[in-house]
Amino acid sequence: MRINDSKDGRYKIRYSLKDQGKYKVTVKVNGKHVLDSPFSIEVKLFQLRSVLSFGKEGSSVGMFNCPWGVAVNARDEIAVTDCWNHRVQIFNSDGKYLRSFGRGGNKAGEFDYPMGITFHKNGNIFVADQNNHRIQIFSGEGEYVGMFGGKGSLDSQLSYPWGLSVDSDGNIIVADTGNKLIKIFSSDGKFLMKIGEQRAFTFPYHCVQCDRYLIVSDSNEYCMKVYDRNGNFQYKFGKQGRGDGEFSKPCCLSVNTSGHLMVSDFGNDRIQVFDLNGKFVGKFGTEGSNLGEFQSPRSAAVLSNGRIVVSDSTNHRIQVFE
Repeated sequence: MRINDSKDGRYKIRYSLKDQGKYKVTVKVNGKHVLDSPFSIEVKLFQLRSVLSFGKEGSSVGMFNCPWGVAVNARDEIAVTDCWNHRVQIFNSDGKYLRSFGRGGNKAGEFDYPMGITFHKNGNIFVADQNNHRIQIFSGEGEYVGMFGGKGSLDSQLSYPWGLSVDSDGNIIVADTGNKLIKIFSSDGKFLMKIGEQRAFTFPYHCVQCDRYLIVSDSNEYCMKVYDRNGNFQYKFGKQGRGDGEFSKPCCLSVNTSGHLMVSDFGNDRIQVFDLNGKFVGKFGTEGSNLGEFQSPRSAAVLSNGRIVVSDSTNHRIQVFE
């Protein structure tokens, strides 16, 4: 729940609920009901609409060539890995271009098809520099800070890293896709642990922490694989198909303000939403290029007001839903 004080005696209250149905809402101030409290509301899930679209194909600032990863910081700035333009672009929540950094190459601060991206609570930006087999670290303004990884199969090394996220301890979760592992590093790049030995994954695309669990999208097996924080397998859900709860190349994951898992169902041109136990909750998006439609959505992130930012990669744009 979020409360905004208008400083004139009025308050705006926003709240997110996990299940649909009728609710009784009680509002009290200093222990007394406000006018009409308690009152009833009818909650329906996932009536989402596209409220904003920005970007088009190109290489100028504000344009994209396959936007891949999206991440949001505490100021509601939206960072996008502009994959085929080998750079990161940053926008405000209204889609206004703010700044960018990076160019093609293998030197410090350069990229070769950047993919996953995440903001750390310390303000730094972590970027999965896929073909350079490393994670690069930048300040919030885009200044190069450092890197870790390097091509190889040692614990400290990476092979074609794709998805990237931060856990509740501030550690960096890397989908080490070429090595078919999930690896967790400290924020300064020290290797901590790995998940997925004995060929547990065929194509680990992304991993996020969701409550007490780590959830991995195994794209070539069309399912989500769920682990505890110690890396012990718990269960999986999903199968290949176009129905509710079925996937075609599931890719990046995120958690919305209701605690639901959102899966970018890349091959089905939609975002699907699940409870932690894998129960299908809802979906949005269909194939196309109009507002509310997708061509290969890669990833999603959530703004502080609950709006959902989606990288609509083959349409070369970012869409925002509420």
